[in-house]
Formats: sequence, C-alpha cells, structure tokens
Amino acid sequence: MLNKIWLECRFKDPEGTIIPKPDECELNLTDPSGNIDRHILNRIMGSMFGLILGDALGAHVEFRPHSYLLANPVTDLRGGGTWGLRKGQ
Repeated sequence: MLNKIWLECRFKDPEGTIIPKPDECELNLTDPSGNIDRHILNRIMGSMFGLILGDALGAHVEFRPHSYLLANPVTDLRGGGTWGLRKGQ
C-alpha cells in the first residue's frame, strides 16, 4: 500500500479546526526527492490534462440533457452554451 500523506488533512492549529490557505502552504513546500516514478507522474499529468479539456468542452453543455448534446454537439469552442460564454472564454 502506498503511503498517501497528501490525502491526510493538515491543520494549522492544535485543535484541528483550521486548514491552511494555499499561500500559507507555500512556506512548507519542498522539492520532491529525485526518486519520482515516471509512470505515476505521467498518469497524474494525463489526469490533469483530461480535467482541463473536459472542463473546457463541458462548459458548453453543462447541466443540459443528453438530447441537447445529441442535437447540439460540441465541435468547436464558439460562444454560448449554458453560461453564455464568449468565444475562447
């Protein structure tokens, strides 16, 4: 089993009630060791790219029924969609 310390909540007070803000975490960041598993790193990067692309493409049909997607397939990132986005937004 991998030790996944990043899944453990980190609190900045002894009572365990306040989680640090991102800018407060930066003070405690260190460079990773040289032993980075490239396979795992590639999977992480693939997940991040998938998240970004899915978010960008999905914004045009978010909260719409499947029938809407069939009638209006996303073919480019023009304006409009659920949120009334401008082209490229």
